[in-house]
Amino acid sequence: MPDTDVLERLERTTVRTDDDVVDLVVALLETPVRRQCWVLFLSDRGIPVQLVLPVADLPYQPDDQVEDFGALVEDVVRQVGAAEVVLAWERPGATGLFPVDWEWVDAMACTLDEHGVRLRGQVVVHDDGASMVELDDDEPVATAAA
Repeated sequence: MPDTDVLERLERTTVRTDDDVVDLVVALLETPVRRQCWVLFLSDRGIPVQLVLPVADLPYQPDDQVEDFGALVEDVVRQVGAAEVVLAWERPGATGLFPVDWEWVDAMACTLDEHGVRLRGQVVVHDDGASMVELDDDEPVATAAA
């Protein structure tokens, strides 16, 4: 269960750095339970918007639903007045990303760009904590214990 004191503090704290992004994700998702994606929304000042969108019914590999997912995120961004989003990929397992994880990371980066949604970052939540994902790296970086 998320630490409500930490969540309340984070709701009022500007997300400035990659470590801030990882801390926000860790506060929300302590331990991965199943494979799913969480969309977190940030205001134009970098303050978390009090809305989190869990998406659990994604196919194993990206397909034509990626476009629908991107359109959904774009619509919610407009509705809540968010300036940027964070994608948190919850998945039990080892720290390293599997090829299918990279497919999703890349596919969502591309579709959000096509929809004009600013992607602040992507984080993988794994059995050993959470890590910021860099598209040009082989491994996630900025590990934080959950």
